[in-house]
Parts: sequence; structure tokens; C-alpha cells
Amino acid sequence: MDLISQFMENYRRKYTFYENAARLAAKALESALQSAGIRALVTSRAKDPGRLKSKAVHRNAVRETPYKNMREIYDDMYDLSGVRVSLYFPGDRDKVDTLINDLFSLLEKKQFPDESKPPTYNKRFSGYWANHYRTHMKEELMTPAQQKYAAARIEIQVASVLMHAWSEVEHDLIYKPLQGSLSEEELSILDELNGLVLTGEIALERLQSAGNERIKNKNTTFSSQYDLASYLYNYLSNHFRQEDIELRMGNIELLFKLMSRLKIVKVKDIEPVLKSVKFEKDRRNISQQIIDQIITGSEKRYQIYQELKTGGAVIEPELLKVIGCFFDRWVPLEKLLNKAAFGSAPRSYGAFNINTLKRLEILDKDMAGKVGSLRKIRNMLIHDIEKPDAEELLKQTEEIKEVYQELSQKLGNTS
Repeated sequence: MDLISQFMENYRRKYTFYENAARLAAKALESALQSAGIRALVTSRAKDPGRLKSKAVHRNAVRETPYKNMREIYDDMYDLSGVRVSLYFPGDRDKVDTLINDLFSLLEKKQFPDESKPPTYNKRFSGYWANHYRTHMKEELMTPAQQKYAAARIEIQVASVLMHAWSEVEHDLIYKPLQGSLSEEELSILDELNGLVLTGEIALERLQSAGNERIKNKNTTFSSQYDLASYLYNYLSNHFRQEDIELRMGNIELLFKLMSRLKIVKVKDIEPVLKSVKFEKDRRNISQQIIDQIITGSEKRYQIYQELKTGGAVIEPELLKVIGCFFDRWVPLEKLLNKAAFGSAPRSYGAFNINTLKRLEILDKDMAGKVGSLRKIRNMLIHDIEKPDAEELLKQTEEIKEVYQELSQKLGNTS
């Protein structure tokens, strides 16, 4: 049996592994896109054995040195597991790029059109516009049962729905012809279709821009996380320079659910919240910092957010009780500090700022350090950044009690 036949026999035995790896990667990416408010269709596949054999035979024929072992063939076949992201709006490619870098370990990125590769026929239009990524799934983001799939190399193709459709047609007709080579007329028609697709992408970008303009109206109601995401992306780009805000958008779907529960459903409702957010470069993403401004100092809002975030997930009863005790103490302290920070400006909205409280001489250096440490623990708990152990959390809960008593006395004496 020749080397390529051995490779194909081995691949067929492992076909389910590559199929499952692709499906797992697609599911993770689809969930991230939905959470981020990016409209897209996500599909996955393992490489068809018939197509793979043809590709291996062709590559072997054009190599300077034929394959010496199966490892060389596997290294050359980078798309055994594939994921395709078909974007509704081609302008979202940069946003998807950020998500892919967060979810996957990047081996290589290719952007098309590739100027180094001349077209195979006399084309007038620029051809295929897309980003291709060769990646591995990050083992630390997977469950123990899934971690075996971290070894699989995943190719992710990102393009508009229109571009993917045209590319599939061109690829099958030109590179895998079933009825002989195409005529000049057929090639010209394919080129013409490419021009129509590129025109269609321009129309999609204009459609996205028109939607963004509509959402700017103060009385516009957010109908989905996609509307909210469009508004937030535009708000940030209009109010901050790119280098000033390099934060991740985070789970906009969860933010939308919270806003809906609290009847914060219009542009005019969320604007005061956004104006109060400092967008600090800490471990919280943008959605988390907006959520913090919405729930600050309100026991009811904390409870609603926790219900939405956990979604009925099971938490160890002992830890759940300790976390509950922590927030029972934290929320009154937060409310006290909010009032101290904004008492002289009742129209202000949002959570206290430690530097403001230091400037007002409400917090000295030592007390500011304590409050800052407690807030970090609060952020870890509320946003699942980390989970401290129960014993340490109990100590911090007692710390809140002492801080609250000291500040209550001080603020009561100065009022």
C-alpha cells in the first residue's frame, strides 16, 4: 500500500475525531458571536475523504520532494477540521478577528485577495475577500472530556454570506470541474458574478450603516442584542479613540437580557449609564462595566443579574451561602459610598470612584486600599473572573462589616 493510501486509511479511522473537533469549535464560535451581537451563520465539517485524497495526490505531484511519511502529509493538510463563518455584514470581519484570537491559539492568518497569487484566468474583479485562520482550540477553555480535541488543527474561514456562496461555485467549477475545463464565456460569467457579489457587499455595508443611523435616535427601542451591539460599537467609536479603549465587548446578550428585565429598552434609557462608565482597563470587559453601573447599590438588581447569569446552574450550596453573605454586606457598603460620592450631584448616575472619594477626603489611603481590594473580589464573584475559596471569602465579608461601620461613623459625624 502506498503512503497516501495509508494516510487515507488512517484518516478514515479518525474521521469522527476531526468532525467532532470542527463541531466543537463551531459551537464555541457561534456562541461567542451571538453573545457579542454579531449576525452570522456558522457551519463545520471534516474534510471529505474523496476531496482529501485528490488534494494529497495533487500536492505530492507538485512538491520538489514527494512525501516521505504520514507526518509530512498531515502537516500539509491544514483543513482536516473546518469552520465557516458567513457574516451578514462584511464590515464585522474585524470584530470576528478579536473573538477568534480570544477563543483560539492562532497558528497563521491569511487575508484575501492575495496579491502574490495571480488569478487563473483574465479577471476584471478582485475575487475572493475573506480571512482564513489556522488555529487550535485553547485547552484551558475546554472541559476535561473535550481537551483531546485541542490537538486538532482547525481552519476557520470568515467572509460574507455572498462571498462564501460565490467562492463555492467558483472553486467547484474551476478547480474541481466535472465536465471539463470551462470556456472563456463561462469564466467571464463567473467574473461578472464576482462583480455582483462585491457590489452586494457594498450594499450590505450601506444597510448596516443605515441601521446604525436608525439606532442613534433617542426613542429607538432595542429589539435584540444585535441592535444593542450595533449601538454600543458606534457609541464607543464615536466617543473614544481606538488606542484609548482596547477592551473586549463581552456578553452583550446577557446585558440585553438585564436591560430588558429592568425596562431599560430605549437609547435614551442607556445613554445616562454609558456617560457614567469610566471604561477602565481592568479585567472586566465593556458589557461587565456597563452592568456594574446598572446594578450598583441595588439588592434587587444584583439578584436579577445573578439569576440571569447563572441560568439555573448548580453551585455548591456552602459556597453559594458564603457568596450570598458577602453580597449582603457589600451592597449596603456600595450604596453608602455611592451616596457619599454623588450626594452633592443627585443627577449623577453610577458607581462610586475611589479617586473621587479620596479627593473628597472620605477615604484615606489605607481605607481606599481596603475598599479597592473588596471591590476586586466583588468583580471576580459577580463576573466569574475567579472564585476565591469559602474561608477567604468569609474573612473578606468580615472586612466589609468593619469598613462599613467605620465609614458610617465617619460620614455620620461629618453630615
